[in-house]
Amino acid sequence: MPLYKTFTPNSQTTVKIWKITESYDDLMRPISLRPESLERVLGMKSEIHQRGFLSVRHLLAEFGYTDTDLFYDANGKPHLKDGKYISITHSFTFSAIIVSEHEVGIDIETVSYTHLRAHETRHD
Repeated sequence: MPLYKTFTPNSQTTVKIWKITESYDDLMRPISLRPESLERVLGMKSEIHQRGFLSVRHLLAEFGYTDTDLFYDANGKPHLKDGKYISITHSFTFSAIIVSEHEVGIDIETVSYTHLRAHETRHD
């Protein structure tokens, strides 16, 4: 399991980051998905997105949750059945979840070298 990092910004909040190195089959094998989640992952055209989706389910397990503990509202915002707040992100080879007693948000972005150079140029 490539749990990459866990940190606790405060006593009510935990972040877990997963480095996605497994194949789709290796990620799919040990987890159980609700029919809606299975349909969703099978409908994804990109294996990168499928692996991101599945790695998030592994992160849920690291927190002691299963796919059935997670649901999405009409706007696509994730929620946990126990009332804790959750935010989910994934980008290429990393995924992350933050769970807290308070509203939280997390985002992973892949920054390209070109983007960094453009950013540096604007601030010179």
